[in-house]
Amino acid sequence: MMKLAPSSMLLFACLLLLAADFGVITNQIKAVQVAAFTFIQPLPNKNCLVQQQLAQQPSTMASTTTCGKPSRHYYSNKLYSSTSSGSGDNNDEGGDEGDVEEPVSDELSKLIGRRASISKMREDKLSTASTTPPPVPDGMDSIGIDATVPKKSVSDGGIEASDGDDFPMDSAVASLYEGKSGMDIFNMPELKTKRPLREDDEDDDGGKTGKDNEGYIDYQVDYEDENELHIPNRLGFDTIAWGDSTMGFKGGKKLKKRDIKRGKFLLKSLREAYKKLMDAGITLAVTSEHYALASRRVSLSSEEILAQFAEGEKTSANPLFASTMVGPYKSFRKGTGLRIGQFSIVKAIEGSAERLGVSSIDMYRVPSRMFYIGMPPVVIDGLIKALDQGLINGVGTMNMSKASMKRFSGKLNKRGGGGYSLTSNTFEFSLVNRKAYKSGLIAACKALGVIPIVSNPLGNGLASGVFTLGDPTGGQISGDQPFSLDTLEKWSPLHRMMGTVQEKVKKRLEIENRSLSDRRNRYGGKSINSDVTTTQIAINYVVAKGCVPIPPVTNAKEVDELIGCLGWGLTDEEVQILDEVADLIKV
Repeated sequence: MMKLAPSSMLLFACLLLLAADFGVITNQIKAVQVAAFTFIQPLPNKNCLVQQQLAQQPSTMASTTTCGKPSRHYYSNKLYSSTSSGSGDNNDEGGDEGDVEEPVSDELSKLIGRRASISKMREDKLSTASTTPPPVPDGMDSIGIDATVPKKSVSDGGIEASDGDDFPMDSAVASLYEGKSGMDIFNMPELKTKRPLREDDEDDDGGKTGKDNEGYIDYQVDYEDENELHIPNRLGFDTIAWGDSTMGFKGGKKLKKRDIKRGKFLLKSLREAYKKLMDAGITLAVTSEHYALASRRVSLSSEEILAQFAEGEKTSANPLFASTMVGPYKSFRKGTGLRIGQFSIVKAIEGSAERLGVSSIDMYRVPSRMFYIGMPPVVIDGLIKALDQGLINGVGTMNMSKASMKRFSGKLNKRGGGGYSLTSNTFEFSLVNRKAYKSGLIAACKALGVIPIVSNPLGNGLASGVFTLGDPTGGQISGDQPFSLDTLEKWSPLHRMMGTVQEKVKKRLEIENRSLSDRRNRYGGKSINSDVTTTQIAINYVVAKGCVPIPPVTNAKEVDELIGCLGWGLTDEEVQILDEVADLIKV
């Protein structure tokens, strides 16, 4: 091995020191370049090409610089500092080939040093502020919450909040979030509400019938009612035959052909009739404590059938019940008890309310022609007691004359302390029996604020125009002939004129339906029946006179006839035509 002279060894050592210093200088130049890229503003748009070229050069610096916008630079795996030492830990092994190293001017070095000192001073201030808490005002805790306000815990139905807000929260919900931070979208608690879900009611056909169903239309909603009782559509129906075997009612589930020809009907037919009428808006159901009295032993009297339907059938409207008391003699003869005094009247009302399944009857009617000891004061006092107890809402009479009706209404008002008055008066009226109109009874009802209710508006069928001289059986091949030929011949001018008015009304309603068809298509609604019959002409004639007709119904055909009267009426001219013909017959 060759030995070197001391002077050669000294020279070699100096070369090694120069090489080490050169490496340190190189690292410093790199650090200055990185700092310059960090603090220098981005180049203007015209120099975007130069920026892109610099970004494409291999480097450990990943830049997000965009042309003309401020940029931030992130560095991976290395920390660059303008005060880096010359240790080899901060060097890339072998360096990056192709890097262009330029010397840094003194002005740039001063700028870099000044920015570094400012940053260090800012960091020192922040660290001092974080270690030294601000003074706490009296009554406040260390995090700014009023110490006098109790904090809610989970057990108290809320979550403790550090911002001072006092928000109530369900303890069950709070427990789901207790001890958790952030939001885990894959483990969210199930949202529960206390609002019950609405369940639609299903009818026997499987369809939906609920509260959302379209309600009935009251075509007489703007009618000037005589008193507080409003009768929708100014129509009602009588249940005199419901449950009465002598009037066609038959038990069981099926009718034979001969029973159908004889006009028999089942409970099922009455149920369908009731539901259809209520849904159409014909809600006034008239009954009596003695309707189908013999069927009370099997709970099928008229009142009990109505109660059964009202409770079991879901309809668009609630019924208005009007029951009727019978006189003492008839009550004793039929076996329903001896009636003396006002308490017997209250007891009779309680019995009807119980059979109807209601706590209060909308209207209770008493007959005018009955022998009652102490009448009328005793009867009036019994009715007042029932009104005071809420057993009835209104008082009606049957077949009262103008004078009797006025006296009865006055006594009811006087003995009741001025709070009660007569609600209705029921009597017969039709195209073939216009006595109530000619005598002024209808006008007297209007003047006293009494609703005129008309029983037998079809005149037992004679005013319906169904039985005529040309068709005495009403279209039935083997049907009975209820009226003699002489009677039919007498009324033939009226029957012919009813046919003329029928055709006149048909044409008028067809034109009205066509004119309203576009509006119905746009806004909805039902078309008005234009296929009118002479029976409907007779019923609407009674309505045109200001009365409420209550024809008896027992089957679907009679129900359809009554519903077909809704939505239209006779004009003054049409009413006058019928009146003139009836006057010629001297009715």
